[in-house]
Amino acid sequence: MNESSGFRERLLPPWWIFAIASGLVGMIAVAYGAALSPPVGWLIFVAGAGIVSWLLWVTSPVIEVTDTHLAAGRALVPRTSIAGAIGLTGALARAERGPSADVRRFVLLRTWRASTAVLVTLDDPGDPHPAWLLTSRNPDLLVRALQ
Repeated sequence: MNESSGFRERLLPPWWIFAIASGLVGMIAVAYGAALSPPVGWLIFVAGAGIVSWLLWVTSPVIEVTDTHLAAGRALVPRTSIAGAIGLTGALARAERGPSADVRRFVLLRTWRASTAVLVTLDDPGDPHPAWLLTSRNPDLLVRALQ
């Protein structure tokens, strides 16, 4: 991350997703440990839990605001195209991703973080997306970085 970045957030899954994934790997490890030997089971558990945790981390999208652009996952928009941003919580966030949703919006939604979001409106007639809806743990910081 360069020095001019205003905001950076990786949308990691919560701890319980990692725990469930480790539990599933643990079941496989116990089966192999019982069939082959306990050290093999432990090896499978350690390697499997590490691989699953790494995959969850690598596949988690990043939201980043710099002086020149807003990046959400692999999508990128110049800051000059951003008309405004508002933080959404609770019922407002639920409404914007559900009944009030505009199907043309770009949406970066992680269901475990869906209780807070940011609606970024764009001012670019050439862009097929009139707005971006981004889930975020820190919607106030993201809105502040976009202003």
